Amino acid sequence: MSLVTRLMVLALSCAIIGATAPTDPAVLTVLGTVTMKIAVPSAQTNGASATIVTDMPVGGGVPAHVHTREDETHVITRGHFRFYVGTQTIDAPVGTVVFLPRNVPHQIVNVGTEPGEDVVTITPAGLEQMFAAMSQRQLMMPKDRAELASLGTKYGITYVAPLAPQQ
Repeated sequence: MSLVTRLMVLALSCAIIGATAPTDPAVLTVLGTVTMKIAVPSAQTNGASATIVTDMPVGGGVPAHVHTREDETHVITRGHFRFYVGTQTIDAPVGTVVFLPRNVPHQIVNVGTEPGEDVVTITPAGLEQMFAAMSQRQLMMPKDRAELASLGTKYGITYVAPLAPQQ
């Protein structure tokens, strides 16, 4: 059974063992290039977690930031990512699982030669609401840096200096 199939079975198991029934996933475009599909929204887990499938273009990424409320667990299902976590650099090809604890700065970059996909579980849920607001407002870095920082503050996110080497 493939990793993606196993993750989908896990998501369905959440619905079977007490979470609410699954709904059609919301699809968001964040920072202009990252597509996020909310596979398991917080409503299904009573706020315990949310699971998001992200598609990221080659060279795309997530700017360096710190969460104060959530932990993230990423499973790479396509492509090759590099995670910068505090002072660590983690190469993450397909099958890699990376845990990002709250209060530790991190940045994610697709360093592969093809679009990448990862499945991220955010614990507890709620951050997907920030992604929805970013998508709805079509916010981009660096153009909307001030608005992104303000929105981040509302959700306990602080953007920090890049952790990845500048190209």
